[in-house]
Amino acid sequence: MEVNMDDERSRINIYTRTTYHMVKCGFRARQKGYRYLREAIWIACQDPEVLSSVTKCLYPEVAKRFDTTDKQVERAIRSAIETAWTDGEQGTLQYFFKDIYGDGTIRPTNTEVIEIFVGLLS
Repeated sequence: MEVNMDDERSRINIYTRTTYHMVKCGFRARQKGYRYLREAIWIACQDPEVLSSVTKCLYPEVAKRFDTTDKQVERAIRSAIETAWTDGEQGTLQYFFKDIYGDGTIRPTNTEVIEIFVGLLS
């Protein structure tokens, strides 16, 4: 199997930038949801159409890549977002999620987080 170096460089670039932003927001790398979210962002950067059907397309694709279920992917991402939202740097979260943040009491949905990160990377 031949590896396209441009695709590999693109993947590394997106992973690096995603990781930087996620860590700044307070996501924790030790959580499964962190890894699932990062992969979901990569997939959505490659094919933005998956954002129109997150539960039917995106979660199953991430689940397949990690040998788990789409329900586990959704739940782990939700948990990672909850952790970042409660323990993360509030100023950074407000900057990234300015349209959603409000007073900080309502956390964004999984889809909203993925969309915002994809928008940052595009």
